[in-house]
Amino acid sequence: MENNIKIYSTSTARVLSERIASHLGMPLHHIHCEKFSDGELFVRFNESVRGQTVFLIAKINMPYENIFELLLTVDAARRSSAREVVLVLPYLPHSRQERRDNQRTSISSRIIADIIQQMGADRIITLDLHTNAIEGFYKIPLDPLSSLKLFVGHIKSLNLPDLCLCSPDFGGIKRIKQYKKHVDAEMVVINKERLKANQVAHMEIIGDVTGKNIIIVDDLVDTAGTLCKAADLLMEHGARSVRAYCTHGVLSGPALDNLMNSRLEKLYMADTVVAELNHPKVEIVTCAELLARAIEHLVTNKSLSQMG
Repeated sequence: MENNIKIYSTSTARVLSERIASHLGMPLHHIHCEKFSDGELFVRFNESVRGQTVFLIAKINMPYENIFELLLTVDAARRSSAREVVLVLPYLPHSRQERRDNQRTSISSRIIADIIQQMGADRIITLDLHTNAIEGFYKIPLDPLSSLKLFVGHIKSLNLPDLCLCSPDFGGIKRIKQYKKHVDAEMVVINKERLKANQVAHMEIIGDVTGKNIIIVDDLVDTAGTLCKAADLLMEHGARSVRAYCTHGVLSGPALDNLMNSRLEKLYMADTVVAELNHPKVEIVTCAELLARAIEHLVTNKSLSQMG
């Protein structure tokens, strides 16, 4: 790695950043972040970053304070004459609002993109965009890595017989087709009708799941209500077991209770949002090595698509 590269972390991503720095064999530099009594944030680099390429690892999931800390840090790096600011944002919030579903609504995913670019970021590395359309909101390079490299090996290690991959909606069919190239398994899809966000009115399975060990693959789990309903439905239709691999474990509201009360055997998720969690039905598969290899490939001018 070059001498003019420095790895930094916002206060929200210390655990993941330490894991990434460890894989890179590089020190993790710290940023001073302070909150005043009225809630205002203050950010400062404690050392010179002049002429440096700054890799800034941040988790900007809710609350919005996390996003603002990122913006202040990018601005501080720019005002400190950093040569380049590369953001490592494992999860991009508002990714489910990439289009107008109705009149008089905003496209908040575009707003996030505009704000980040306005602050002066030069490049973004992220993991599993909710939809590829989001990439078009950015004029700077956006490198969306795939969780396929993260989860395929883990799925194979389970050594499950009669394996069947399941997409929780039609939008995810392309994703499980990619998995099917690496895993010997059948495919099914769940057709669902939503009443509103986080609430599904009706679900039906397209395909036969009788006697199968089901692996649901999705990019995000929020309240886990839909995921748990899908797991229960699959079991009711004769599935032997149901597990899920979801990249971004937002796990808001009643998510943990929903998981505990469902027939889902296990949820495997990356540490893009939650770094550590003690729950009998949740296992975290760290994405640190994947992100570290992406950083290494960028620094050495290697193609990210050829990452091993």
